[in-house]
Amino acid sequence: MRNEVVSIAQPSVEKIPVCAGSDAQVRLRLSDISKDFAGVSALSQVSVTFFAGEVHAVLGENGAGKSTLMNIIAGALRPDQGTITFEGETVGQMSPEVAASLGIAICYQHPNLLDDLSVLENLQVALPRRLFAGKPAEATARSILANVGLDIPLSERGDKLTIAQKQLLEVAKALAVRPKVLILDEPTASLDQDATELLFRRVHEAVEAGTSIIYITHRMAEVRQIAHRVTVLRDGRVRGGGTVDEVSDADLLAMIVGRTLGSTFPPKSARAAGAVCLDVRALRGTRFRDVSFEAASGTILGVAGVSGNGQSELMRALAGLEPFDGEIALNGRKVGRQELLRRAAFMPADRHAEGIAGSLSVRENAAAGALGRMGTLGVMSRRRELGMIDEIFDVLAVKAPGLESTIVALSGGNQQKVVMARALLSGPELIIADEPTQGVDVGARSEIYRILRKAADDGTAVIVNSSDAAELEGLCDKVIVLSRGRVVETLAGDDITETRIVGAAVGALTHFHETDQAAWKLSGGSRWRRMLEADNAPAIPLILVTILLALLGVSYNPHYLSAFNVSNVLQLTTTLGFIALGQTVAMLLGGIDLSVGPLSGFLVVVASFFINTGHPAGMFAAGFLLIVVGAATVGLVNGGLIRFANFTPIAATLAMYIGLQGASFLLRGGPGGYIDAGVVSALSVQIGPIPIAFLVMCVFAVGSEYLLRRSRLGWRLRAVGSDEFASRRIGLRVDRIFILGYLASALFTALGAIMLMAQIGVGDPQQGVSYTLESITAVVLGGTSLRGGRGTFIGTAIGALLLMEVLNVVSFLGMSQTWQYVFQGMLVLSSALIYATARGRGGRGSKLA
Repeated sequence: MRNEVVSIAQPSVEKIPVCAGSDAQVRLRLSDISKDFAGVSALSQVSVTFFAGEVHAVLGENGAGKSTLMNIIAGALRPDQGTITFEGETVGQMSPEVAASLGIAICYQHPNLLDDLSVLENLQVALPRRLFAGKPAEATARSILANVGLDIPLSERGDKLTIAQKQLLEVAKALAVRPKVLILDEPTASLDQDATELLFRRVHEAVEAGTSIIYITHRMAEVRQIAHRVTVLRDGRVRGGGTVDEVSDADLLAMIVGRTLGSTFPPKSARAAGAVCLDVRALRGTRFRDVSFEAASGTILGVAGVSGNGQSELMRALAGLEPFDGEIALNGRKVGRQELLRRAAFMPADRHAEGIAGSLSVRENAAAGALGRMGTLGVMSRRRELGMIDEIFDVLAVKAPGLESTIVALSGGNQQKVVMARALLSGPELIIADEPTQGVDVGARSEIYRILRKAADDGTAVIVNSSDAAELEGLCDKVIVLSRGRVVETLAGDDITETRIVGAAVGALTHFHETDQAAWKLSGGSRWRRMLEADNAPAIPLILVTILLALLGVSYNPHYLSAFNVSNVLQLTTTLGFIALGQTVAMLLGGIDLSVGPLSGFLVVVASFFINTGHPAGMFAAGFLLIVVGAATVGLVNGGLIRFANFTPIAATLAMYIGLQGASFLLRGGPGGYIDAGVVSALSVQIGPIPIAFLVMCVFAVGSEYLLRRSRLGWRLRAVGSDEFASRRIGLRVDRIFILGYLASALFTALGAIMLMAQIGVGDPQQGVSYTLESITAVVLGGTSLRGGRGTFIGTAIGALLLMEVLNVVSFLGMSQTWQYVFQGMLVLSSALIYATARGRGGRGSKLA
């Protein structure tokens, strides 16, 4: 795998010749496009034309409207006014599906990747079926990845990929469809020189084939190198543009920032360095070893090297976020991880994954690291909080609609400033900034450099990891260069030059042995690790626990494994199993269905008016038909309330829970309407001690598992549960999938209701309610994530069996019903904690380099 690093030397790719203006075909034209968000203008009267066979760069600061404009072209957003013309035809209403049909593809700056799906599944769910027709999907996927030089296991889950790998996968998806218009939004932000050169060659090939490339970047050198035309946005308006050869860098910068930009970097401190603030000795950890250096107060120390050589892991260890061996002394005092967590402030490279809490406001994100300083005796002072935040926001020049606005409403540069504000508000003795300017514009970069320099001048030690050697040259007072996790050079003063930094990083790479390299690769994901993190991984331990429980039951009572008891447990498991399979569908979507218990009881009550001894076969058929129709109606109503009435899944299904329970008591005040004995007998047929219905339930579980893993329907279900926004952007019909999911949940519950009918033999309004909690327990036991996107039907079926066995063992041991609830609760809590911990360990350290 190629190293994850921003290009540190501009690739040498032949400039693509510009099409003659009069002969160039207009591929896409935007006319007077405007878009507002909550009354705030994001775009105003934007008009721009994109030609076939050209690279058209779009420049602008974060918040200028670039991403909004690209989302409108891709169909993810609809303009408030204006027209879009594609190849001379006006597009009435652009959507992701329409954009794809026209041949428009987009590579987002923040990869539109579904973390809970594998690499292969990400490709299959996002790309047209025709690309996989006629040959094995694996071969097609490898060919798509090879086109961008990406070599990773197809079974690797999305959340285990590095930022660079995700970016290359996004580019691979976009190139695979051979689009007429290709939007590349900051595609090289996390790529190394080799990957950047390869990408530019692919862009060259696409342009020669007539593709119109819309290229968003903050790097002026890339504009000069690859683009033919350029358009500059500022504050949602077009500020200028033209052919690249006609516009100077100074003119472009003036258009971007609205002023003449002085030196990008603030002057370095002229005074002598202070006392040693950070003293690191023989530090070892994940991907780094024997690292020693000193950082003085009032200085900025840079960490350089080809990314993937331990820099980010070193930064996380210095912040106390990862374990390490060796010594770290902060202001003369040796410290461990817990003290570092309290005394150091960390700015992560991936702000979306680790830097911001997307559901919280700007104020809450800024205050999160300094809550102890904003109150007295644990009681927050709102006046002190607002005063501190307003003061630091003035210093950092944070632009936000308001403190209570959600953090995701801010531009990337302002989000990064909020991350910095949180760090500074905590009053740290050490600031650790990992790729602090990644994905921010030139104006915001200057502000970030100024902030870091001011923090250093105020006496705080600042450590900056950057894969941009020029950035380190302009900003840092001292630079250590890492290669293969070791410090290979230390530079200071006038020795800090881009040439020396790059030379030290690249030159050192050639001096390590193959055994060193092999050991390095082993630190990534292994087959065993992927097996342990697979959705079906809980099946084996669940089976083992089931066997141990059976042995425990036999040890206390030799009749525990009698044919009668085995049959009884499996019949109970069958009813719960069907209902829990339905609950699994809802939870895979990231929702929940609280109505399954009362629904099962309600359907039995309805059936008790039709499926009775002495009634004709037509009445029996009507009873079973009403079970199906009633369940389908409930499922559609649940889905509709969630998707179109803005109910949360809990609120919608809780309302249905109450309504169904009330309806059951309205139909029957107590038990009544005995089910025909012949029907009960038919539903209870056994092969030895094993009910046929149990085998049918197992077939449904296996079949559902197959569809979940091998069909587009299953991939789409998991995609929506993994990331609804990303699913919508790749063209999935999210609303339809949600409604079909809740319909499936209700229909599975209908099968459970039929088995419950055979089990109790009478319409009883008090029956069925307990299946809501029991189905959730079985699903969680089986390993399905409470957050959606990950789960297993097979695990659910085994979880249902284990739960019924636990309740049965408790009964055999003569314990009260109270203990049944105690054990049930313990099972839910322990399994949820175990699965969450196991899946969380995949983390950053296990990502492939």
